[in-house]
Amino acid sequence: MNTSGEDLIEVKVTGIAMTTTPQGPIPVAFLEDSQERVLLLAMDGAQAMSIKCMLDRESIQTIHGFMLDVLNQLHVKVKRAIIYGMSGPRFLTKIALETSEGLKEIEGRTGDIVTLASIANAPILVSSEIMNEIALDKAELYKPLPEPEEEEEGEET
Repeated sequence: MNTSGEDLIEVKVTGIAMTTTPQGPIPVAFLEDSQERVLLLAMDGAQAMSIKCMLDRESIQTIHGFMLDVLNQLHVKVKRAIIYGMSGPRFLTKIALETSEGLKEIEGRTGDIVTLASIANAPILVSSEIMNEIALDKAELYKPLPEPEEEEEGEET
């Protein structure tokens, strides 16, 4: 897939929530584009903690913060995260790093790459095909759940 930017849409991490799956509760990041479409990204606890600290502007050292510190000490800059495809239910993702040897793209876990790009304040780009097929409309995502109907009490005879 082309990752030059012409079929990629920039998203921002706008929140973290917990959702329930058949395997139990998991954290989910909200990746939102300028058209108010939201891509949901399942994460592990360490990734979610790093994102939450970044969103809350807390200075707690997380594993992803440590990874960014190491990259900075090595004069490597996070340029962008790219979610460019799917393999079954999993996103295919790479991170672009600017090194002394030039730009390097490295495949990795989507949650780690998105988290690292977020805390590095680097762009997160998603294939337009993925956004068009999988993203949810923000208004639908935040739509209130219908109130459960109360059962009428039966009259006694």
